[in-house]
Amino acid sequence: MRDDDLSDIQARLADINRRAAPVLEENSRLYAALGKAVTIVLTIAAVGLLTVVSLISTEQQLKSHALDNQEQITWQK
Repeated sequence: MRDDDLSDIQARLADINRRAAPVLEENSRLYAALGKAVTIVLTIAAVGLLTVVSLISTEQQLKSHALDNQEQITWQK
């Protein structure tokens, strides 16, 4: 290969890399944003699940207390 051909190839590769750099940067930014969005969704799902489990436990306690209170009621005659 001649030096002119080699420098032409290098110039074209440099031009391709220059044009591809913003696209690659944008892809990296989008992947980072997607990762953050997935993290937020999973966090919200975990909090929701813990809330539901907590409410179920609390509901059982409330039902137990209500039943105890019903059994302790004495009717006046």
